[in-house]
Amino acid sequence: MNRYCFDSTVSAVAHPCLDKTVLKEFWHGFCCEFSEIEFTDTNLYVFSIGKTRHREIANALYGITVDQNGVSISAHDEKGLLCGYMSLLRKIRIFEGEMGKEYPSIEYCDEMESPVIQNRMVHFCVFPDTKYYEIQRFIRLCGALKYSHIVMEFWGMLKLDALKELSWDHGFTKDDIRSLFKEAKDMGIEIVPMFNHWGHASASRVIHGKHVVLDQNLRLQPYFSDDGWTWQIKKPNVRRLLRSIRKELIELCGDGKYFHLGCDEPYGFRLTQDTAHIVTDYLNEISGELKNCGRRAIVWGDMLVANRTDFNPENSYTASCPDKTVEKKLLSCLNKDIVIADWQYNVRVSPVETAMVFKKAGFDVLLCPWDKTYGVDSLSPCAKTVKEENLLGLLHTTWHTLSSGMPEVAHAAGLCWERANSELPTTDYGPYTSTLIRRVYHPKGVYEKSGWAPYEIGNKTF
Repeated sequence: MNRYCFDSTVSAVAHPCLDKTVLKEFWHGFCCEFSEIEFTDTNLYVFSIGKTRHREIANALYGITVDQNGVSISAHDEKGLLCGYMSLLRKIRIFEGEMGKEYPSIEYCDEMESPVIQNRMVHFCVFPDTKYYEIQRFIRLCGALKYSHIVMEFWGMLKLDALKELSWDHGFTKDDIRSLFKEAKDMGIEIVPMFNHWGHASASRVIHGKHVVLDQNLRLQPYFSDDGWTWQIKKPNVRRLLRSIRKELIELCGDGKYFHLGCDEPYGFRLTQDTAHIVTDYLNEISGELKNCGRRAIVWGDMLVANRTDFNPENSYTASCPDKTVEKKLLSCLNKDIVIADWQYNVRVSPVETAMVFKKAGFDVLLCPWDKTYGVDSLSPCAKTVKEENLLGLLHTTWHTLSSGMPEVAHAAGLCWERANSELPTTDYGPYTSTLIRRVYHPKGVYEKSGWAPYEIGNKTF
């Protein structure tokens, strides 16, 4: 027999970072409820069952050894050990032993792994239709997939002290969300706060015409453009409000390196050489404030880059700057501490050239594919560009399409690791993702909580 089998109760020696409720629940789930785990703490970054040796891992993030003597994970730090634990869990299979008795087990192995993309980010929108369990389920899936960051965007769904109209009545309180963010931290995930600071000021999709603030209080119209879509970024009271919002979100999300400011699609703002300084002065001011508290600003890149006739015609780029002269002014005046999140949903081949424009201008770049790009595989060229050009990372976006696009969350995560080709499926991520979800968040027979959509037939989205 070339596998190590587990009893109904397993005792492991491990660093305290693994002795967390959510990680114990993961063990129980990945063992299909045949086994539970107990921990004895050690100050080493290891995980041990039995007496298996800890392998030397050199420059790898973690190493896993499974043999007849037991199971071990070795790492250099907490993040490495947490990633190793998630990989180990995914190796567990149910084995039928003597007289038909079933055991959780892992086949013998001896391997190391490191990420090929260090910053493995995913964007999650909390819409007015999003349920609490959907947030928890998504965070847990991202933990199992070894994402490093989740960018959390609340679309009028977080009650903030700065202004009560920033949330619908059925929005979540900060206390509601804290426990979810604690689980994320326990899984090694950094929560990146996000709030739109230019366009998308309605905190609602333009397709349905809602506005979280103005549909509750029309007297707040002066904070916005006439159509309500864009913040009046020149006004001191608007800047004070947004500063208060940032302070609250940073406190809620805890320690971290980034804050996503949005800043895409500012309909109605006429971007020219004469108005470019309004945008750059505004973003540079915020970037400086964030730097003082140890964070870097992230902004979407669509308004900062112009299209080119010499771009590869196989790629259809989102590049909304009016021309190259305005682009040059924006990119030359913007603080280079700002990270550009280049969302490109219709690229078929690498390199993604808009990212190269930002990189040559001196910016760190996150490339941002989408989970539902109408038959276009934008994930692979984006991931390939990040790897080959040594960009800051990948930020996979999900928007309103998670009800069908959840498998692409797994696909994007897999592209970030050395062993993706051996560990993950090559074509159909649906069954794989379905299995992961029920391991990390079992629906307990509740139909609406099963899988990743609350229905079987229909077109409702989050």
